[in-house]
Amino acid sequence: MQRAIVAFMAMAVMAKALGQTVPIPPRWTMNEQVSLLLGNRSSSHQWLTTRAFFHADNNVLPLKLGDEKRLPPLRFVGDRAYFIAYRFKEVALTYRRWTLRYGHGRADLYDGNGDAAQLYLDSLANAPNPMRSYEVVASLNRTRLHRWSLDYEMPLRLNGRRGYLVATLHWLRLSRLQLGTLTGRMDELGRFQGDLRLLTTRGLPEEETHSNGIALDVAVVVALNERWRMGIWLENLLSQIWQRTLQDITAQVATNVVEPDADGFLHAVPFLQGRVDRRSVTAKAKRRWTLTLSGAQRRDTWLLLAQQDVEATQVHFGYAWMMREGRWIWVMRSLTKGHWQMGLSLSRWQLLLSTDKFNSKTARRTSLSLQMGLPF
Repeated sequence: MQRAIVAFMAMAVMAKALGQTVPIPPRWTMNEQVSLLLGNRSSSHQWLTTRAFFHADNNVLPLKLGDEKRLPPLRFVGDRAYFIAYRFKEVALTYRRWTLRYGHGRADLYDGNGDAAQLYLDSLANAPNPMRSYEVVASLNRTRLHRWSLDYEMPLRLNGRRGYLVATLHWLRLSRLQLGTLTGRMDELGRFQGDLRLLTTRGLPEEETHSNGIALDVAVVVALNERWRMGIWLENLLSQIWQRTLQDITAQVATNVVEPDADGFLHAVPFLQGRVDRRSVTAKAKRRWTLTLSGAQRRDTWLLLAQQDVEATQVHFGYAWMMREGRWIWVMRSLTKGHWQMGLSLSRWQLLLSTDKFNSKTARRTSLSLQMGLPF
């Protein structure tokens, strides 16, 4: 059994029902959230900003080994395997309380059970276990999009203390949409039999691959008293995505020789029986929320952050130090995943680095974000 049959199984986030939700790259990075919580904001009302963001997270194998064609035998421990990846670039123009943004990028979310992950690793090592069978359950959820956004910032007051609310309306233009599931069994003789369901824009004429959507984000930051500040971010609070045409592939798979296609699914399978239809889909963008709390004392600030994304709720605890007015450096430790995050926030630029291992050969999750701004 070649590794391709599970190239999309070994990693990332479950699409529980086809067409239910689709992934969208985050509107806010953690560095932006921490900076706003610390009150590190530009005094200029006219601002040009550019940002690049990358994030990858999986629990199957080190990221550095992800492109290897052959690996030594590895064991997967656990019941669920996942892979999450975001890539996004954006430019923004701020004038007074309004900000206009344009960005483009992609989101890839895969999810599989323990057998799917182990079969993936065994296939990479060219060593499937002849003494066991693999019961495979896996899903795929991928998007590529352009996003136009309009922010409006409104001042707030709580107990006489200042805060603000930011509402963001997105117009989404998806150039790729792929949703899929595969279930099946590989027996001791290396034969795989299963069922494939795939909704994809691949294979359609270019004029039929695009879909449109809207989404609404809301962020609130308020001062609770002289020391404590709280922030709440709700992304994709309301959303709707309309895909006019998709290929709806339903098939039964029976094979022991498989090659990957561009979706990470099955291609040129000797025994693939089913049907291909066309259909439209109405979906929603995956919701995401973040709750933050900070306690300041002179130059020192303690940070607590809880965040719910596609990989469930994560809790982070950290410390920020003000080098001088408007310049901060902070470090944060995940209490649930055990990785470190470090941010540097200056008047004109921000940097975020995150990793779970300082040795790149063993790291399974990493983030990098760079943001630069200029007044005009």
